[in-house]
Formats: sequence, structure tokens, C-alpha cells
Amino acid sequence: MLAVDAESTAPPAVTAAVTEEAAAGERDSPTGRRYQIRYRLDTRAMGSSEGPTTLDVMAAEAEITGEIGQHLEYAVQIPLYTSMEGRGRDMHFGNLYAIYRRKLGEPTVKLGQFVIPFGNLPDYETHTRPVQTLYRYSVGVRIDPGVEVEGFLGRETTFQVALTTGNGAFRSDNNGNKVLTARLSRTITVGADELRLGLSALAGVLPVFSLMSDPVMGTAQVLEFSHKQRVALDAEYSRGPLLLRAEVVAGDDDGRGAYGHWLQVSYPLSYQTSLEAGTERWSQFSGALTGYWAGVEHKLNDRQTLRLVLQQSRAREGGMRMDETMVTAQLLVEF
Repeated sequence: MLAVDAESTAPPAVTAAVTEEAAAGERDSPTGRRYQIRYRLDTRAMGSSEGPTTLDVMAAEAEITGEIGQHLEYAVQIPLYTSMEGRGRDMHFGNLYAIYRRKLGEPTVKLGQFVIPFGNLPDYETHTRPVQTLYRYSVGVRIDPGVEVEGFLGRETTFQVALTTGNGAFRSDNNGNKVLTARLSRTITVGADELRLGLSALAGVLPVFSLMSDPVMGTAQVLEFSHKQRVALDAEYSRGPLLLRAEVVAGDDDGRGAYGHWLQVSYPLSYQTSLEAGTERWSQFSGALTGYWAGVEHKLNDRQTLRLVLQQSRAREGGMRMDETMVTAQLLVEF
């Protein structure tokens, strides 16, 4: 994967990516309004045991984030080109929203298309990474049109409540469906250790994907649209250089049980190099999926990062079984 990316430094509510990404040039418009532009070129070379090695332009995009006055912020993500199609494209692209803020500490209102506040999605940006989280199967959307309210409950706890369509980005609300998502998050600090815990709940009609391929790549089949009920507990724990991320999800699809877990651990060997490993499992009425991965990340400099990831997955569905091994290389360049 070859990626060219310039990240914004907007507050976390503007885009989920800014929680982990680097800063890019901030500019002032002729009217004095501050804004930032980031660019990304994402070309992936992937080798799989199920097919030949491919080289695709996954994303050529621009994202503009900024503010107008003291109360309004916005984000516009522009996919200039991508080889992804269908709902896989919808899960990656579509940020297009405005945030209205009043006084410091008061709730904010977000309107447009945005990353839904479920599980670790609000705190962990998956868009530029080879390994995705459980949302692709557990929820079935990542970016969805609607409205969200976010605020504080005390000093350490934040809440997010969103009402969205469940159809995905750039799709009309043709069935009148609404998805309600709510999340509480609290950060606990003990000495040098930090633990962030999140509790999410979701209800609404959403797509259920086949487990025989990955929906974020645009190749998965939609089995049906089910009324989903989900509860998730997510966590992010840092102890010195060690970073641990986890998510546990349970619920049902029209009364049929669905559950899974996702776990990732990363450890830096130095400022330049870190190791990563993880596992996931998801079970739904159509079958079950188990996956493992290991990777290495090396910073060539402050603007260029090289990643190499090995993934192994095993799925069974409808009497069929598939074992797949995939290798992905990524070069991420930010400016």
C-alpha cells in the first residue's frame, strides 16, 4: 500500500482520524476563517492465498476541516478516485458534516454524514489501516447520515447520542429507517497508566454481510437487512510503551444471536519501529469468522511510515469453509 496523507489538527470531534494522525498545514482564508487541507493517495499491493497479487489505487482523496466564527466547525472528505465500490466505498468515504458549539463544556451538535459513535470507532481511525475492526460485521456501516449530540457528564465522562439512517454514506433514506446509537466513555488515569472505557448501545435496521469476504473492500454480499440490537464494551489501555485495544460486542439480528470480540496489542521497540498483533472472532446466524494478524511498523522519518501486515482468517457459512492468508505492505507519506 502506498499512501500519501496530510492530516489535520482539528479537535477530535471534527474527524476521528485526528486522534492518531499527524498535523498538516493550517491556513487562513482571505476572510480570516481558519481551515486545513489534507491529501491522501492510497495504493495497495496485496497478496492472498485465494488469488493473485493485486495493485490497486484504493484512495485518492482530499479532506478539508475548518471553522467559521467561534461556534461552527466542518469537515468535507472528497474521494477523488478509488477502486473500491458499493458499500465498501461507503464505509471508507463520506465525512461531510458541520458541528455547532456553544459555550465551552456545553453539548455540541453534529449534522451531516459522520462516523457513528459505536465501539472503538470514535477513538480509533481505521480508514488508513490494513486491519479493520469488528464494525464491518457487527454494525454494517461506519459513516452514516444523521444528527449527533455530544457532551460531558462530569469531568471524566463523555456521552454521544446519534440518530442516523442506517443506509450508509451518500445513500438516500428510502425506507424511513432510523438507527439509534449511544455511547458513554470514561478515562481513568493511575500514575503513568491510562485506561479509557467505552459502553455503546445500538438499535435499528442495518445490513448483514456474508462472512466469506471482507465488506470494507467492496466485495462482500449483503445477506439481508435485519433489525439489529447491539451492546459493546471497548477499551484502550496504555502502560508505558504498551498499548492495548479491545472490543466485545453482543446482540441479535431479528432475534438471532450475534457476538464477537476484537483484540489488538502494539509495542514499540524504538521511536522508529513497533510491533503489532491481534485477533478477532465474529459469530452470526449465517456462520462464524476467526482472524489473526501480526505486523511491523517503521517510521522512515516524521512524514513517512512503512507497515507490513500478515493476516490469517477462517470462515464458515452455509456449509462452506474458507481459509485465507493475506500480506499487505503500506507506505504512508504525510505532508
